[in-house]
Amino acid sequence: MMKWVSGGFAVWIAALSSVQANAQFLVDTDSDTMKKAVGTTTLDDLSINDTALVYRDFCVRDNKLFLPGWSKLADLASNTYASTGVILKLTILPGKRVSGTYVDAAQAQSIAKGNSNAPPVLSKSDYEKAVLDEMDSIYRGGFWGTLPCDQEQESNPLRPLKLLEVDAINGFKAMSELLASIKH
Repeated sequence: MMKWVSGGFAVWIAALSSVQANAQFLVDTDSDTMKKAVGTTTLDDLSINDTALVYRDFCVRDNKLFLPGWSKLADLASNTYASTGVILKLTILPGKRVSGTYVDAAQAQSIAKGNSNAPPVLSKSDYEKAVLDEMDSIYRGGFWGTLPCDQEQESNPLRPLKLLEVDAINGFKAMSELLASIKH
């Protein structure tokens, strides 16, 4: 039990204020140093013609899709869960652009784990439904949806936002074309 003496409360408040004023954790490394420390590979690390698998991490500016360069690459070989649906396979293009193709995530995971002859898991109709679901998710906002690129930067102020423009998905340059290519 604490016993207060004359002026004790004021001394305690002054001591607490002093500790709080000096108790500050300084973020004194940059994002590249941290990325290197944990061994993370991002889109920014890739070169022209490199390919990679990524989870949906789009942002939008002027009705165009972009991917933040800080997007982490999917590591399907090390994942302990079974991948389902589709995942985006990207090719890095000149001029900070990417071209993507949705691929069968379970098949991609099997290939990543060493089965180079893995057959597709999704039927054509299941593949098309999964692609439609991914396309629909672009229109969702919030934590698991697509944000404006400026808001994406605000959500991560410790990393500079370098954007890669999405040039095409499944060979199409517009959402309407991709949508029309899928029988629904």
